[in-house]
Amino acid sequence: MNSQKISNILEHFDYRLLENPEFKEDSVREEIVLPIIKGLGYSANKPNQIIRSRNLIHPFVAIGSQKKKIYIIPDYLFEVNDKPSWILDAKSPTESIIKSKNVEQAYSYAIHPEIRARFFSLCNGKEFVLYSVDNFEPLMHFQIQAIPLYWENLKAILSPKNVFSTNSLEYKKDLGLHLKRLGFDKNTILIFPQIPVTNITQLDNDMFTINVGGATLNDTTYVATFDFHLDVLKQLKGKIPDDGFEMLLTRKKEGRVAVRFPDRAYMVDVECEIGQKLEENDKEIFLPLKLTRIIN
Repeated sequence: MNSQKISNILEHFDYRLLENPEFKEDSVREEIVLPIIKGLGYSANKPNQIIRSRNLIHPFVAIGSQKKKIYIIPDYLFEVNDKPSWILDAKSPTESIIKSKNVEQAYSYAIHPEIRARFFSLCNGKEFVLYSVDNFEPLMHFQIQAIPLYWENLKAILSPKNVFSTNSLEYKKDLGLHLKRLGFDKNTILIFPQIPVTNITQLDNDMFTINVGGATLNDTTYVATFDFHLDVLKQLKGKIPDDGFEMLLTRKKEGRVAVRFPDRAYMVDVECEIGQKLEENDKEIFLPLKLTRIIN
């Protein structure tokens, strides 16, 4: 099984601790949040400084003639060259960090005139969520165990050198669209060596998809989507872990199965064609490549 280990900032953390009722918010801060923020490049010292539990002189956000009291003082405010950039609030593993009062309170602190941070985030030990003050939906939301898969994207937004960048939220180009615009057609056979497989998701009608976030072509990085049928999935047997392979063979009424390999990328050589159907979500339009064969 050809694979490469993915760097993991939380490699030595025992996730079974999250089920211990004694593992509360203070443990989340020390065992999970602190390694993340240090890995991003922040410390107690300037210029990339962690400021803990800063009180506001005027603990209100004014909306017109109305004032809304701030009830939260987030655990961490991050400043780069004395300028607030983002905040993070830690919660216990039993608390919700999506569509809850915790999100509303963190947002109200981030937009306070004394802060005006661009991003705010929450972590309860099991999940991490990152918001921009300009968007209702999260920019990123993932299970903490999957942090190796999201680490580079997290650094691209929150590291001190990127957090004020105007293009930190720009999406990478789609490889399928790029190849289509170059004139490749459906009869062109393309071979990509050593594609890193870190996730596989069921689609409808016995279709599956692999998303690759860092496909490089001519020194440019693209996002690539590979769609394929069941016969190709079966060619992955022995090339990905057996438990993940068996999960993908099972269809559940309650939803599609998604398998992620959080600490390792399984490298495969693939043969594919240019797809013909454009796909769209709320953020982008993309053209999946049609994966026809696993070569090795």
